[in-house]
Amino acid sequence: MELRTEMQVSIKKNFLPFITQEQNPECIFEFVSVDEICDFGGDYLYRGPEYDVLQNHSGQLIRVFKDHKEDDRIYAWSQMNMNENKYHVKVFYLRENDKYFDNTNNSLFHSGWEQVILWKKRMILHASLIDTKFGGILFSGPSGMGKSTQAALWEQYENATQINGDRPVLYRKEKQWFGCGSPYAGSSECYVNKCIPLRAIILLEQGTENSLKSVSLAQAVKRIYANSTVYIWNEEFVKHIMNLIINLASTVPIYQLCCRPDRDAVEILKEELQKEVCI
Repeated sequence: MELRTEMQVSIKKNFLPFITQEQNPECIFEFVSVDEICDFGGDYLYRGPEYDVLQNHSGQLIRVFKDHKEDDRIYAWSQMNMNENKYHVKVFYLRENDKYFDNTNNSLFHSGWEQVILWKKRMILHASLIDTKFGGILFSGPSGMGKSTQAALWEQYENATQINGDRPVLYRKEKQWFGCGSPYAGSSECYVNKCIPLRAIILLEQGTENSLKSVSLAQAVKRIYANSTVYIWNEEFVKHIMNLIINLASTVPIYQLCCRPDRDAVEILKEELQKEVCI
């Protein structure tokens, strides 16, 4: 990935482990200052608190960024062009609005990096990813369900290592799925640049007793989709990510863990994983 900009962009600590030198980057994010907002034209596909999406008369998708603290004042818009070998996002912003792009976190928000991830046949799952002697384990579920707690219990009792605590990137290579760290890790602040083979995905439920059960393919797809980053306004995005999710749910063992925040939750999952893996 290459960042082209006229302004000074500070590199946040969460991006430092992922910085590399590329001679011919596949992805280019370009930020260009302009004096006025153009006439976009087209039909709106999505209206949100931070940006709207419209499709212009040429079929191109345009994001229009606005500041809800300033009565939805438009300060930038973006266009993306991609083919099999290159992905180029141009962000046009009104001059003297550098504050929205002055660090890597802000810049990547405006680049639509989730679309870039999908272009590379990867997906983002809201989960905690840990590296264990069994392989990679993903704890997934809505906020507050205990992903960080279960990851910490495995670190405490099974010498696991956390790779990412909020938004790991998943991809398939040949017949194996891998989980990778990313610059976005939530409150865990765990930004490890490492990819590991996935052993299991654990869908969490809170309960008064610890119990573990396999999940049907249909239920697994539904739950993983709900915990994935999806541009619901983009039909192509939804189609491609659904293909990835179905493949993921068909390949990696998926369980529902109804659990308490204690060691027994670790033991019940460990017992299941030991059935097929010799340690």
